[in-house]
Amino acid sequence: MRPDALTNENPLHTMKSVNSNLPIEPHHLPERLKSQFSKLKARLWRIELALGVAWGTFAVLVSFLTSFALDRWQDTPSLIRGTLLLGALSAICLSGGWWCWRWVIAQRNLRDYSRLVQRRYRILGDRLLGIVELTEDKSAETSYSEELYLAAVQQVDLDARGCDFTAAVSTRLLSRLGAGSAVLAILTFILLAILPGAFSNTLSRWINPGGNTPRYTLVTIKPNTSEHLAIRGESFFLEADVNYLSFWKPGTVTVQLDSGYQVMGEVQDNRIRLEIPGQFKETSMQMTVGDGMAESKIRPMQRPTLVSLNASIKMPAYLNLKDASIDVESGGLDILKGSEVKVAGAINRPLQEIVLNWGSTNRVPVSISNVTFTTDWLSTTNAFEADIHWKDQFGFTNAQPWKLNIRQRDDAAPTFQFPELYREMAILETEAVELKTEVRDDFGVKEFGIDWETINGVKPSRDVLDVDFKDSSLHAAQKELKVSFYFSPNLYDIEPGDVVELRGYVTDYFPDREPGKTALYRIHIVSAVEHAERIRQQLEALLTQLEDVSRLEQSIATATDETLEKMDTLSEEDLAARLQDQATDQKLNASQLSEMARKGMETLKEAMRNPTFTDEVMSEWSKTLSEMQQLADQKMQDAAKALSKASQSPPSQSPPSQSPPSQSPPSKNTQKQAMQEAQETEQEILESLENLQSMVNEDLDQLQALTLAQRLRGLGRTEMDLETTLMEGAEDTIGLFPDELAPRWRALHGKLGDTQKETAEQSQELQDEIGRFFERTQKEAYGEVSEDMKARQTVEGILTTQELILKNITMEAADQVAIWSAQFEDWAGQLEPQNESEGSGGGEGGGESNQQDLTKQLMALLRMRESELNLRMQTRLLERQDTGPETRIEKGRELSSNQSKLQENLLEVREEIPIPFLDPIFEEIHGHMGNAADALARGQTDDRAVQPETKSITTLTDAINILNEQAQQNSSSSSSSSQAMSFMMQMMMAKQGMGKEGKGNTGGGSMAGGDTARDSLNQGGEDDGDAGESRTVSRGGGQSSDLPTEFRKSFEAYYKKLEQLEQPTQRNTP
Repeated sequence: MRPDALTNENPLHTMKSVNSNLPIEPHHLPERLKSQFSKLKARLWRIELALGVAWGTFAVLVSFLTSFALDRWQDTPSLIRGTLLLGALSAICLSGGWWCWRWVIAQRNLRDYSRLVQRRYRILGDRLLGIVELTEDKSAETSYSEELYLAAVQQVDLDARGCDFTAAVSTRLLSRLGAGSAVLAILTFILLAILPGAFSNTLSRWINPGGNTPRYTLVTIKPNTSEHLAIRGESFFLEADVNYLSFWKPGTVTVQLDSGYQVMGEVQDNRIRLEIPGQFKETSMQMTVGDGMAESKIRPMQRPTLVSLNASIKMPAYLNLKDASIDVESGGLDILKGSEVKVAGAINRPLQEIVLNWGSTNRVPVSISNVTFTTDWLSTTNAFEADIHWKDQFGFTNAQPWKLNIRQRDDAAPTFQFPELYREMAILETEAVELKTEVRDDFGVKEFGIDWETINGVKPSRDVLDVDFKDSSLHAAQKELKVSFYFSPNLYDIEPGDVVELRGYVTDYFPDREPGKTALYRIHIVSAVEHAERIRQQLEALLTQLEDVSRLEQSIATATDETLEKMDTLSEEDLAARLQDQATDQKLNASQLSEMARKGMETLKEAMRNPTFTDEVMSEWSKTLSEMQQLADQKMQDAAKALSKASQSPPSQSPPSQSPPSQSPPSKNTQKQAMQEAQETEQEILESLENLQSMVNEDLDQLQALTLAQRLRGLGRTEMDLETTLMEGAEDTIGLFPDELAPRWRALHGKLGDTQKETAEQSQELQDEIGRFFERTQKEAYGEVSEDMKARQTVEGILTTQELILKNITMEAADQVAIWSAQFEDWAGQLEPQNESEGSGGGEGGGESNQQDLTKQLMALLRMRESELNLRMQTRLLERQDTGPETRIEKGRELSSNQSKLQENLLEVREEIPIPFLDPIFEEIHGHMGNAADALARGQTDDRAVQPETKSITTLTDAINILNEQAQQNSSSSSSSSQAMSFMMQMMMAKQGMGKEGKGNTGGGSMAGGDTARDSLNQGGEDDGDAGESRTVSRGGGQSSDLPTEFRKSFEAYYKKLEQLEQPTQRNTP
């Protein structure tokens, strides 16, 4: 029931009925006053009811419009929408609860209403509140004057007649809430009218915040793709369509990247096109236009790159070569004129399009298959460059056209070389010479050979030249061949004094091309007597030169004496100039003596092939020459250094206060002492020069030409160098697959792999030879090293490192190579002979007499080996000759006779200088020589004769090695015999390498062939010869070659020890 329904009833009774806790007696208040209280209550009820409704309406409108506004800004999260709805419902509940509290639970009494009137009418309100309190006291049986109470009530009633109690109820808040709610309601209806879609969408999302109702926007953005592919680090354009769903058409677009970078632009014709900066990693971006948003990803990627590019080359028909395929990723293509090319390649992503512009024909057809492409055969006529454009499946292209330079060249003429032949040379009539040839052509050698005739009219038939001195390639692709032909004057009936003139020729497959020819070479044929006379004359000239060296040394010594006497009278400048001139003269004299020793060694090397010279003569000369070399390298150098030291002028003496107390500057005494040392050394040099031919050294420590230890050290140094090369290139190659390596690194690794393969072969040879040494000598060191090499599987291990190198496993390969280098050094140390004084030979005395015996023995074995090599060459040459059976048997018997003589010489050497530990080896050599002699006597010049000859050479090599080992153990470092033996090894082994038998090609005919690899050899025109001086006419007969590895390493160690001998002298020099 509404409060104003009680206006016709007693007001006090009405209030009593509303609040039973405050009983009011109706007879206490006047009716008018009661009526005014009733009106006040009724108005207050209506106002507060309206206020509760207004609060609820306002909260609902605010919550809805807030959700609408947020949806225009972004996709409002369900949590926020739920919070807004909960806030509206909470406001409604709070306003309803507040009203119920006011009008149901905690109802107001007359005192409360009086206080409300008091806010409007202050004085009246106070008096009204007083009578209300009196009324409450009266009803509570409080004793006070009834008359006074009634008088007060009547007075208040009279005063209240002019007042409107309802005016005490404030409507200001209700008005404000009503106005706000009205405004919000009007705004809501406007939004409903102009944006019904957005309105209904927001209402649905607001009522059901947990639902999946999508956000409605006034602007929609449709990107071209949800994932934008872009070139890594390069800017790209973002494109999207914009659709406006209302009158609102914002024109600004904002793109926000995950990195925080923001790009802004304008919408033009309902399209977005913005340039986005280059990105380096995958990122997300958000586009915003008005209330519309769209998200997409950016995935950077590299441009499509070329993975491989190969060119198949079809050579001109006349070459008859198979099609070749080469890698042209480097951008260069070298081809022969007239060739055709097919280009094939691949990129790293599937292809969409590819364009190849070839020479002057521009675009050519290209077949595409996924990531690969191929062209047809293309003519190279007027084609000097090509460029390739490609586009992958994503539409990305290469940054710029890939260029291919096409270099066309002519088919060059073939070349022919004699690498070890002088233009003028001489040989003995009984000697066989190996004519080593090297022929090359850029696309294939066809035929090659040697044409020769003598100036005295000996001219072989065409058949003989074609059989003995002609060869051809095994197939058209052989670009390089190294073949040896053999020539012996007595097999072609050439007499001493005649001169053989020869030329080499070579042809290739180019049509109608003339053969390429070398310059004219001349070989002078001399007899043993003539050859001996030449050697004798050269040795006499050597002695004459030695006298000149002695005279010059005497003048240097005299000048030193005079300078020392006049030292106090000469100025510092004059003294220094004199001493410097004397030091220069001493160095020149030492150089002249060293050159004499070298030339003498070359002369004796020629003499060793001549049977006229005995072993004793050769031994004495080898000792003399070794003393020359030692004198030039040691004492003469010491004298020169002493003179140079003395030529340094002492500085002026500074005041004591200016000189550091710990230092004393050079003085005249120091200079004089150096000159005295030079004077003493020069006297010793003069004595050595006077007694040079009669002095015999006592030690044999420097003979290391045949030591296996040095060969092992050589392999160790090879491995060490290989490790250094690998580590130098590791920064550029580590982590790459072999096909990813740059061409130069691939070529280097191939070369290193070849080097490692050669090392493995040499290791196998060393292992076998060391094993043979142990079987014959039973020396523990050799047995231990041989077993260790087998146990460690040396050859397999080195070949494994070769595979690692070729696979570009650089660091592991370097570690393995270093291990092998250290292992070779360790084995060399085990085999290094100790400097001990032990008995020599078969116990025949000791000391220098044993040194003499070893020197003669070594000389005999070296000369015997040289003769056996010569015999084998003649046997091979006879096998190649197209002669009748009778002629072959006749000449075979001559060779058999020579072989028998070598057998006899072997027995003589064994009987003259018995060395028991060599007896088993001598017996083996004697057996091989006998087998060869028997085969030659029957006219058998094939392997039945060559194999025993080769075994004889190999076993002789073993005997020389063992003899050298024994000599090292029994000699001292200063032995004259040691020096002589070193010179003998140099003389003989400069021609043929020990331990290298059976390698290489043997020459023409059916034995043709050779290395077809294109080595980096001289490609020049005519060959002037690269041989040593030993074959020149001025030096008699003979041939030069590189020193074999086992001897070369020994001599390197020998000269290092000579240098070490100088160090104590230098340290003792003040």
